[in-house]
Amino acid sequence: MSSKHTPNLAVLLRCYDALGNWRALVMLAGSFVLGGLAMLGGTVIGTHTQSMAAPTVLGLVGTLIILVGLNATGLIVVDQAYDKPLRGFVEAFLGGMPAALYVFGLGVLLGLGTGLVMLVTYVVTLLARIPGAGGFFGFVFGGPLVVLVAATYAVLALAGPLMVAAVWHGEGFLTSFTRAVGIVLKRPLEVLLHFLVLGILVFPAAGFLGGLVSAASFTVGGFYAVGALGGGTDFDPGSSVLSRLDSLGSLASGAGVSMALVWFLVLSIICLIYVLGTILVYRSTSEGVENDWDQTIGGKLNELRRKIDENKPRRAAPAAAPPAVADPAPAAQCPSCQQAINPNDVFCGGCGARLR
Repeated sequence: MSSKHTPNLAVLLRCYDALGNWRALVMLAGSFVLGGLAMLGGTVIGTHTQSMAAPTVLGLVGTLIILVGLNATGLIVVDQAYDKPLRGFVEAFLGGMPAALYVFGLGVLLGLGTGLVMLVTYVVTLLARIPGAGGFFGFVFGGPLVVLVAATYAVLALAGPLMVAAVWHGEGFLTSFTRAVGIVLKRPLEVLLHFLVLGILVFPAAGFLGGLVSAASFTVGGFYAVGALGGGTDFDPGSSVLSRLDSLGSLASGAGVSMALVWFLVLSIICLIYVLGTILVYRSTSEGVENDWDQTIGGKLNELRRKIDENKPRRAAPAAAPPAVADPAPAAQCPSCQQAINPNDVFCGGCGARLR
């Protein structure tokens, strides 16, 4: 039995230390900018070509860049959380690719599990259509189904981030899933309390930064609009209203892309704080939690491998080599004349010498 664990909420105050990790900030902001530009480029190309091919392809490319960059940032922030030397950009990016694959697989697994729960819930609710007994089945299963769906949402909201943090800690695919779910099942209130405190720390800063940038974007955008419609240095004062509106649209596109880059930077700052906070939540809540599920499943897999090894076809043993033929014994000779003799001879047939 593990010893009683005391929650350490004060450790979450370190989440703002992520702002001093310039390497992680550059990695995350760079991935957001590159991925965002790819998505914006696909949208622009699709608007001009009236085709969905470019937006789809560039959208997938941008999503992949952001996903890999986010996981590479998580690896760098894990080094910071444990006071280790920060890994380089190339090492983090290469590590972020398999981590992104694990995270994508965990997302698919969670999606399939949620879909299965919803399917079971729907099938059970069909019992309410039975004439005469529908009300009874609704009373019996209605409450438990609410608890089941609520628990599913709790796993998505609490275990999902912990799974990602487990991947960043170097856990395998199956271990990340079982460990995160085990933490939530064994310490649900503690995990919930940690994420509530993390939200209290992060969301006000996110709202403050978002409000500042929104107000500044509105102000700067208004100045651009006034200058365009009023006839600035790049516009002909005698031009028609339609030509000025066209110029305003062109200007708005360029300024919009530039301001979008600022929003990507703000998003990177907020995400970086939350990434370190999630890692600290995982570190605090996972202390002393034995991964019984992983040990059980791992034992079952090892047993399955052993049975497969025992029953798989074996290579036939090579045929035994034929026994070696002994060399024939040398023929008997007469000691006097060296003539060949038979073993039963009493006298030599050549010289007549007595042999025995």
